[in-house]
Amino acid sequence: MSRSYHSLQRAVIFLFIISLLMGGLPTAAQPQPIKHLIPIGGGYADVYAGFARAAVLKAQNNQVKILVLPFASASQAGTIGATERATLLRSAEERRFQIEEACKRAAPKSVTCQTVLAPIFTRDDARNPEAPKFFTDDLAAIFILDGNQAIGMQVIKGTPIEEALAAAYDRGVIVAGTGAGGGLQATTMLIGYQPAFDASNALQFGANDVWYSPEKHGLLFSIKNALLAPQFFQQNRVGLLLNAMALPGVPHVGLGLDAYTGVNVYAETRLQDVFGLYTVTVLDAETYHAAAAVQYEASRNLLRLRNVLVQMLSPGGFSYDLTKRVTSLGARAQTPSTRVTRNFNALTLPKNAGSLILAGDLSETLENNTILKRFVRLAGGAEAKIMIVATGFSSPLSAQVTAEKYAAALGVSSQIAVLPAGEGLTIPADVTGLLLIADDQSRILVSLLEAVKTAWSNGLPLLADNGGAAVVGASFSVHGPVPLNVAEAEIAVQKSFLRGGTNLVKGLGLLDISIEPQLLNDNRWGRLFSLAYNRPDTVAYGLTQNTALEITSAGARTIGENVIFALDLRSAALDLGTNDGFVIANGLLDVFVPGDPINPTVADVRGVVTPVPTPDVPTATPTATPTATSTATPTHTPTHTFTPSPTFTHTPTPTPTAPPTATATPRPTPVPFGKSATGEVLPILPITLGAAVIFFVVVLWVGRRKK
Repeated sequence: MSRSYHSLQRAVIFLFIISLLMGGLPTAAQPQPIKHLIPIGGGYADVYAGFARAAVLKAQNNQVKILVLPFASASQAGTIGATERATLLRSAEERRFQIEEACKRAAPKSVTCQTVLAPIFTRDDARNPEAPKFFTDDLAAIFILDGNQAIGMQVIKGTPIEEALAAAYDRGVIVAGTGAGGGLQATTMLIGYQPAFDASNALQFGANDVWYSPEKHGLLFSIKNALLAPQFFQQNRVGLLLNAMALPGVPHVGLGLDAYTGVNVYAETRLQDVFGLYTVTVLDAETYHAAAAVQYEASRNLLRLRNVLVQMLSPGGFSYDLTKRVTSLGARAQTPSTRVTRNFNALTLPKNAGSLILAGDLSETLENNTILKRFVRLAGGAEAKIMIVATGFSSPLSAQVTAEKYAAALGVSSQIAVLPAGEGLTIPADVTGLLLIADDQSRILVSLLEAVKTAWSNGLPLLADNGGAAVVGASFSVHGPVPLNVAEAEIAVQKSFLRGGTNLVKGLGLLDISIEPQLLNDNRWGRLFSLAYNRPDTVAYGLTQNTALEITSAGARTIGENVIFALDLRSAALDLGTNDGFVIANGLLDVFVPGDPINPTVADVRGVVTPVPTPDVPTATPTATPTATSTATPTHTPTHTFTPSPTFTHTPTPTPTAPPTATATPRPTPVPFGKSATGEVLPILPITLGAAVIFFVVVLWVGRRKK
């Protein structure tokens, strides 16, 4: 054979070997659409930047195109008047302009921004055959304006707009929304309170309105395994969300989005990159079976809950996996412990100390009050002699008038001391019980109450009400009632979740606990969290109106008419966001009802629970969606349909894996050459091998002919 023939032969053999090796070399698959939701708790100006950053990453051909949808903003789903439509158009156009300007600020100079408003306010608008034309193939993001999520879903349900939204989302268009526009981004949709309910009685069964049926639901392509509550702390919706999560047949995880705060959600499961001013809270009643084990107090159907996991995210490198139910602080996954055993030993009276009752505020229900009656019995019954110490009032006159009302309600011998006074507090020797009342705990001078502490330590029963209850703990928040002014309320409520937002001082220290009264009726959740976060070695208790924590030699229990909350961060991991917002992984929240001993139960991932039936009272049973006009039949088969919430199995939390880097657009996983993205074998390798063999045979045949 010729030298050239042998060279060609060696080349063919080399190519043959290379073709065999190529079967194992990876190559990138075609990028799959990244499904991306951005629910926002409410507001506009403070969240535009975070939304715009994500939208710019979706630019096509150096343009970011954003569609603004106002379908949740009308007063009803049916016909609206010309005046209302004009007003809505002006408002929506203002938002469109603001969003476009935010996009321009976020985009590089080579990228342009175009923001389009689709004037869809009613069902007739949504059923217009021309309406889907706004959903162009070059969209980067969609922004749904605030309003009413129930009306919003009534407007688009079963219309081409609902289908166009789903199709856009499926091809990778970001779907964002604020307030109601964020609230409808969970398939099981929390609407709000039923009539006659509000934050003060939110823990009663039947208080909430939840849509989770084929007729009533949120966006079908949105978050499946969690409820969503916008304006979470701003509007005092903790009790509302806890109540909804405990319902059978709904997800037992809830996301609380505070106003002026948003979060990026990928594939409906991964929460990361919180942006805006405040926090995102995750309440998990699934991992330790809190929802499955819920019970109901007989007289008022109050919810008894134990071991609700509390997670809190702030801006920064923090994330939460809705599937694994695991928070990550940076690259560190904080998997909940398989089993947590706790004690509330701090609720034990010191030797020789008197009985102690800590009340959340009795001032509006003094007549025939069961808590006052219980205190009188502890203080000697009909022979009791009570000293009422009034402090923390706006004036001595106000303190005197209020104290006289308590005295009348006690129905036994009493005397009143108003502090501060010209001289120190002296407690007469014949006093058998002390009643400490304070209207505003920010006005209390702790040093003036040492006589109260001494008398209690020596055996006198003590009832401390409202601000008086707050001051008996190891530390307390020095703030008055939440202001009615919106701007001042934001400082008092939402900014309490930022470092330094709550002023804490040393209390009387009767017990090593923290107390916050009027938790539900005065929206003091930020103060409760501040107490627990800043003193994570102690449990913080939240008291409600006409409810008290009673501690005697027999133990601690709940008395009164409402619930007591225990927030326990002793086993939690804590951090701070870039906004100085609290970050919490694996705190625990308990809800105690009247008659309950204040004792924790073991939190066990492997626990087996037998659910109890829900009370037989009128509830928010889903009914057909009311609309002003008949529902239009979709023009094509829906890509998303309603399915019941998944049934969770009581299995141990999976071992965490290192979370992916928090980027707005994760890279697709490389797949081997010769296989599809789903793992199917493609005919590339057999064809390559066959061609090499044929080529080799041809070369041999040609070589023999030349020889």
